Amino acid sequence: MANKIILKRGADGNVSSLTPNSVGEPIWGTTSNKLYVASGTSAGNFEWVGATILDEDAMGSDSNTKLATQQSIKAYVDAQVTAQDFDFTTASGSGAVDLDSQALAFTSGEGVDITHSGQAVTIAGEDATDSNKGIASFASADFTVSSGAVSIASIGNAQIDNSSIAVTDGSTSSNVDLGGTLTFTAVANETTVAQSGGEVTIGLPDDVTIGGNLTVNGEMTTTTSSSVELGDVNIKLAQTNSANSVDIGVYGKYVSSGTKYKGWFSDQDNSDTFTFFKGTGTEPTTVVDTTASGYALAGIKCASVDGATLDGGTF
Repeated sequence: MANKIILKRGADGNVSSLTPNSVGEPIWGTTSNKLYVASGTSAGNFEWVGATILDEDAMGSDSNTKLATQQSIKAYVDAQVTAQDFDFTTASGSGAVDLDSQALAFTSGEGVDITHSGQAVTIAGEDATDSNKGIASFASADFTVSSGAVSIASIGNAQIDNSSIAVTDGSTSSNVDLGGTLTFTAVANETTVAQSGGEVTIGLPDDVTIGGNLTVNGEMTTTTSSSVELGDVNIKLAQTNSANSVDIGVYGKYVSSGTKYKGWFSDQDNSDTFTFFKGTGTEPTTVVDTTASGYALAGIKCASVDGATLDGGTF
């Protein structure tokens, strides 16, 4: 027959009245199923070994001598997790994540990539493209960057598509590089050139010399010159007279009891003679008005008339 060890046992309430035989003597409390061990040899010197097992989901008793069941611990932890939120704030405000039923999401925006490996979340900028914002690099030869501020560096003409300006006179063309100098040169006695504030003014000098022909188109050419000097040339009148429709001559203005005109002309209807006139108050235009008030023939004073026939006409 096998050997047995049988412990002294009885109701838990009787433990305090028992006297141990020696230190370490064990007894069993049958009321609460507790194990007691003697800590001395006086009556009641039994100490409880272990803790009471409680089925208490809310852990309300807050005991430091009782143990909870697995089911109670799980129920308590589940209740605490369900009641907890993970609070966070961003530039757009604050938010919360229910730890029991929700997940915190990291969403990529334009120009930003978000990835993770295990528990590590990596937020990185994308390279910029023509259609996507992102991180861009700058060529040090063209740009300088300091504290986030980008400045354009000196850009050479070789880096510019249109690096020069074409200058032409209508037949000959030349290029002036950007940053170069375009010079306007005046021609002595013909033109003047002045520059102020980036504005170039081209004009005529007080004394003008024209090397070639001068053609003036218009109905009237006026000069205030006090004298006119001509070289050894002939003066051509009635340049545009193509059908003998105008008088040919020269006249001048004088003042004698009012403004009057005198001169000489060849009448369009009598182109073979020249008439000298005076006294007219009507300024000649394409013809001399011989019927105008004050019109009269003028005399001719000269040293001689050579190679001519003088005819006094008929009366």
